[in-house]
Amino acid sequence: MRDYTVSSMSAHADERLAQRNLSAEDVRYVFVHGRRYHAGKAVFVHLGRRDIPRDDLREDRLRRLEGTVLVLDPSTGVHLTTAYRNRRSGSRDIKRKPKRGFLDELGLPRKAA
Repeated sequence: MRDYTVSSMSAHADERLAQRNLSAEDVRYVFVHGRRYHAGKAVFVHLGRRDIPRDDLREDRLRRLEGTVLVLDPSTGVHLTTAYRNRRSGSRDIKRKPKRGFLDELGLPRKAA
């Protein structure tokens, strides 16, 4: 498995990190302990409660990172696109396929299998 690190960040990601009160140290922590998912055209790094070491759960600063998702550019794997938090459904939304396909939204007919 490739080890992803952030070497660059989009302006959008910088703005989102500021809105969510996430520091560079928080981003590094999520990279080290989070789970990586390849879905669609992005690489997601999700930090769930199970991913946080037991000793770190005692620290409020680290416990608040639960549910943090970092989205990376899939081609390089080092460019942070955006970040958000999703404590309720967590990685289920990342792994789930969309119910409607791209062609369905455009109203185009699908080919018969």
